[in-house]
Amino acid sequence: MYTPFLANTTNQPFGIEVVSAEGIYLVDRSGKKYIDLISGIAVSNLGHQNQHIKSALLDQLNKHLHVMVFGEFSQEIQNKLAQKLATFLPESLNCLYVVNSGTEANEAALKLAKRATGKTRLVSFRGAYHGSTHGSLSVSGNEQKKYAFRPLLPDVLQLPFNDCDALEVLIIK
Repeated sequence: MYTPFLANTTNQPFGIEVVSAEGIYLVDRSGKKYIDLISGIAVSNLGHQNQHIKSALLDQLNKHLHVMVFGEFSQEIQNKLAQKLATFLPESLNCLYVVNSGTEANEAALKLAKRATGKTRLVSFRGAYHGSTHGSLSVSGNEQKKYAFRPLLPDVLQLPFNDCDALEVLIIK
């Protein structure tokens, strides 16, 4: 289904209006099923309508939907997750910044890398995808997707993926 009110992210959108989903399947308005190989960009990788996930979501909804969590308030489940993750990290990395998407995590990592090193240069790999926000797009490797949004962040170096020699040269510099 095409609508002029929604932006397309590709030149050839699927044009499928999804009305329901279950397990690995998406279902359109006519009842046709499609295998969801995108998995909601990995947020549905345990399947649509997963009863364990639905139960956990309902439990949380019965407590509260949302509170400000950026250091202002905390939640029991968030505290437990942070404590558990900290057990896998070196003692000096015992504080976690919890965000709700990979792009937010990437944006935080870019800022943290600059802050921790005192340097401005960012290094990424050609062909990589990190998201669509300004910083994440800056270090992504798809020039076609980046072109329309230039200028992006300065001082980004892109290396060939899996090229240890290129990385070695960078480290020596």
